[in-house]
Amino acid sequence: MPADSLRALAERIHVPLYHVQGVATFFPHFHLTKPPAVDVQVCDDMSCHLRGGDALHRTIESRVAAAGQTGVVVRGVSCLGQCDSAPAAAVNHAILSGLTPDSLAAHVDNALAGGALPEPEISTQRGGLAVDPYDGERTYQALRDLVATGNVADLIAAVKASGLRGLGGAGFPTGTKWDAVRHAPGDVKYVVCNADESEPATIKDRFLMDRVPHLVLEGMILAGIAVGARTGIIYIRHEYEAQIGSIRRELERCAHDGLVGPDVLGSGIAFDLSVFVSPGGYICGEETALFEAIQGNRAEPRNKPPYSATHGLWQKPTVINNVETFAMVPLIARRGPERFRAQGRGDSPGVKFVGISGHVASPGVYEIAMGTPVREVLDRAGGVLGGRPLKAFAASGPSSGYLPASMIDTPLDFRSLEAAGSMLGSGAIVICAEGTCMVDMALNAVRFYRNESCGKCVPCRVGTVKMVDILAGIAAGRGRREDLETIRDLSHAMAETSICGLGQIAPAPVLSVIKHFPEEIEAHLVRRRCPSGVCRIEG
Repeated sequence: MPADSLRALAERIHVPLYHVQGVATFFPHFHLTKPPAVDVQVCDDMSCHLRGGDALHRTIESRVAAAGQTGVVVRGVSCLGQCDSAPAAAVNHAILSGLTPDSLAAHVDNALAGGALPEPEISTQRGGLAVDPYDGERTYQALRDLVATGNVADLIAAVKASGLRGLGGAGFPTGTKWDAVRHAPGDVKYVVCNADESEPATIKDRFLMDRVPHLVLEGMILAGIAVGARTGIIYIRHEYEAQIGSIRRELERCAHDGLVGPDVLGSGIAFDLSVFVSPGGYICGEETALFEAIQGNRAEPRNKPPYSATHGLWQKPTVINNVETFAMVPLIARRGPERFRAQGRGDSPGVKFVGISGHVASPGVYEIAMGTPVREVLDRAGGVLGGRPLKAFAASGPSSGYLPASMIDTPLDFRSLEAAGSMLGSGAIVICAEGTCMVDMALNAVRFYRNESCGKCVPCRVGTVKMVDILAGIAAGRGRREDLETIRDLSHAMAETSICGLGQIAPAPVLSVIKHFPEEIEAHLVRRRCPSGVCRIEG
């Protein structure tokens, strides 16, 4: 994005140049200088870290240097959303997964020679899931029923009765949110689908956009009609090229069939639906940062209150849910809240999609009953890779922290995981086999949060850097006992004073390792050794 182009853009849209430059420098997908001929970005985070990402990074760097390949730059990058086929990398922004040093080197050579990089694979499989109420029947029937009856109060009541909660992390009751937006004053309202999904190990929304895009869009349209919104936006991370294509094709079908547009199914109700492709950054998953990005600003979270139900996108009442939450709504509308609740176990209502990755034989996305124990998901995924003993697991990526193998029978539901000191979050299970260093895993997680902090608030901007420095010292054998007290004080300050969830949950992986794996902390601090032989102890 050359300087003269930014200047011309500022003049054309009548905004100050500093605003355009501020946005251009914020998002990782934008470049103010010409990128290298071959830009190699190797994923550094969680699942790839467990499946050889670091070795892949070092090896490709060495090969490029040894071959004297000028114009090739190798660097690390935050999670690329390919956790079920780790390790992954991007070459000139083309996402590649399931890599070996040889296969990545071949892609680099091909790109340097001007060859075409592989196109993203497009899934052709549709339906076949318990969440899909149609099973080969005519889709969008829930929407047709709502338009025919006009009874939006019954729809919201059904969503409330179902017990459906937000499935992107926060777990806020969906029906309550919709009801608040419906009764919020104002004629202009919005529906936003958060398909950013940038938390390491989180891949379920990608799966749903491939398999049941019709449920995602139908859930959004139902929400729009229910709350009185006339505009819907799907915010998708730019790395999901195949899924962007899948959603856009389904959207074209909706427009052709009159399911969206100025007159939905001849009802006189207008509902416009479009796709917004994210220019990158984990912070965009925070709802207010996402709003700011759509509005053309730096994706910096807002102070709360006010909340999105009254002051969301463009400061208007806004329903914002993630892909999985919207995909559940047609099932509730068609089958009723009681049948939805019955699909869960015990007091946990409904179905749930979880991704499982790391040291697991068959990583991927699995549809389960809410309340299913982690052990059953691990068994369905073929158990621990190579038959090794289980050491630890994260119930939902780095933000949930790590639990020991002894807690593998914990049910996957909001209440049980909260009682265990973890969280259901985005349903991203990460398996760590025996031989994994938990100090190293804590450092890897906190480094991700440091890299992805937007920098707006001091507790997060400075706290994540300090946390990485302390953990790096412990991992290198330079730690002191006082470091543990510093970590606790720092964690408390970040949790209490950070503006958004990133700073608030960044200490979670560190605190969980201190709690559940004290012997490993002790070994690094006192004996100056890594029991797993992973950390490079100085001296």
